[in-house]
Amino acid sequence: MRVPLILVIAFFVSAANAGAGEVSGPYAQQLSQSDVAQIKSVVPKQRGIPHNVRKIEAVRRDKVTIQTGGKTGMDSATYYDFNVYKRPGKWVIDASSIEISTETTPNHRLDSDAIGR
Repeated sequence: MRVPLILVIAFFVSAANAGAGEVSGPYAQQLSQSDVAQIKSVVPKQRGIPHNVRKIEAVRRDKVTIQTGGKTGMDSATYYDFNVYKRPGKWVIDASSIEISTETTPNHRLDSDAIGR
């Protein structure tokens, strides 16, 4: 039986993404791959936040903190931090916990960026 190369690549990419290091925190080892998949699947359902999951931190068996967002301009980034709880076998976002933070980094010009020198 021949397996198409794309399926083999997809398998290894998905296995790497679901591996160790994806979740941090004191209860990281308590979350199953199914939990992580369910947590990631609730993020796109929440309106008003970016859907890219940057960080998952397991702070309890039934609670994780999530960070989404990222670079929004040449010298700024906006992050959304919120809690996700496991309620009767289902992970749900606590919309009231969403906090938005903006970071600004100096936009240093390099000598090589100068025009007319």
